[in-house]
Amino acid sequence: MCYEICMGSITDFLTRDHERLDALLARAVQDPDRFDYDSYAEFREGLLRHIGIEEKILMLAAKQKNGGEPLPMFRQIRLEHSAIALLLVPTPTHQLMAEIKLILDQHNPREEGPDGLYEVCERLAGEEELPALLERIRQAPKVPVARHYDGPRAHTTAASALAYAAQGSSKG
Repeated sequence: MCYEICMGSITDFLTRDHERLDALLARAVQDPDRFDYDSYAEFREGLLRHIGIEEKILMLAAKQKNGGEPLPMFRQIRLEHSAIALLLVPTPTHQLMAEIKLILDQHNPREEGPDGLYEVCERLAGEEELPALLERIRQAPKVPVARHYDGPRAHTTAASALAYAAQGSSKG
């Protein structure tokens, strides 16, 4: 099929973005005595854009193709997206980045793997709609990034962020 050869697939595009983000995260913490804030800033903005692409473009398109019903996998993916976003709020540290990596190491395979989010969304879109969907993903704008907040409600562990996010998802 020319689409995959000529344009690439959503899976390829977003998996490469995961790899780019992983490299930025690794660069931010590679020196245990110094934190690379520039790499982190690029990682943070890129990860928030990536989550936005998945939530506002990919998952929305899949929901529409699924008769307006969210796919069962969306709940866990959204829970993890929420927890990751919570961990991006405080000022970054090596320990905080280890917590984010903990979630990403479990999260990314849910999206990339066989029958993962990307593959399922590609199937639902169908060959006719894939090029337009991929173009919307490629054109997604940068996301505005807020200043860090280190107040009393800032989450600094994956466990606390996941628990807080789960509380919010059980209310809606």
